[in-house]
Amino acid sequence: MTVAALSDSADLYGKAMRILRSHFGADGRTEIDFSHPKPALAGAYAGVYDFNISHSGSLGLIAVGDRPTGCDIEILKHRAHAAIIGRFTADERREIACERDFLRNWTAKEAFIKLNGFALATHLKRLEYRKGSIWLDGRRQDCPVFHIQGRNFTACICGDDKIIETTI
Repeated sequence: MTVAALSDSADLYGKAMRILRSHFGADGRTEIDFSHPKPALAGAYAGVYDFNISHSGSLGLIAVGDRPTGCDIEILKHRAHAAIIGRFTADERREIACERDFLRNWTAKEAFIKLNGFALATHLKRLEYRKGSIWLDGRRQDCPVFHIQGRNFTACICGDDKIIETTI
């Protein structure tokens, strides 16, 4: 199970720890290890629970779960994104008709990259998001993709097929 919350972008790490305590019963001594490509829980909860955060402007997204998770949120900015779309595959471009479609694609890719602790620079070209699935090096990945759409944003959580949205 992964618990996700939309929030303002202030103190996202602290909010992730509150979700861990309130939904998973962790105690207040939970610490974060920043020595890995992806921040991780340290101590008694290392390897037991995972979390990921993202922010765009004043919006934040937090995902905390009992399996690896990655998330991304992007604010709609009314841009064409033409330079980036040109790097997407023909199959992906056929599914992109507007900025929201582009951001659904982008947030899915970035959430998958964050889920795995990959680097955007090395893995973005190797990824496709089409027909609701992530493809890495031409192989479909067994990775659930969950989108959250708002009036002015698009967000994505990867890694779990059971997402519970909460408030914080």
